[in-house]
Amino acid sequence: MRTRIKILALSTLTISLLSISCNNSGKKARTEKEIVKEIVEKEAQHVKKEVKLKTSFVCFVNNNYMGIEQIPVEVEGKTYYGCCEDCVGKLKNLRETRYAIDPLTGTEVDKATAYIVLKPNSGAAVLYFQSEENYLNYIKS
Repeated sequence: MRTRIKILALSTLTISLLSISCNNSGKKARTEKEIVKEIVEKEAQHVKKEVKLKTSFVCFVNNNYMGIEQIPVEVEGKTYYGCCEDCVGKLKNLRETRYAIDPLTGTEVDKATAYIVLKPNSGAAVLYFQSEENYLNYIKS
């Protein structure tokens, strides 16, 4: 996992430097957000083989796999994760950011205890399930 983080960091730095140095090519320079999104999506492709995601690599506010450790937020004895201080504040103050709907059953799921997987064909977006069994039944249907 550390190797992936190092590769992600080096890729980000390399792409950032290339996008800055290539401004004279006549092409529109990509924004940092676009570059990071591309890297996260590429990393997500590698993770798809593992199915269940590491909870701490998911931002529970924007519901995306981020590819690196997120900021832990303790609320009522449970740990949630956000990617920035804004997300941390939302997790602390907005209940709806801490819960999702299980796509199989339609029931509310606490994100801190959910079985989290990448949403098919969506890059870095995630789905939250009450259990691995629910996830397995969901992919069968």
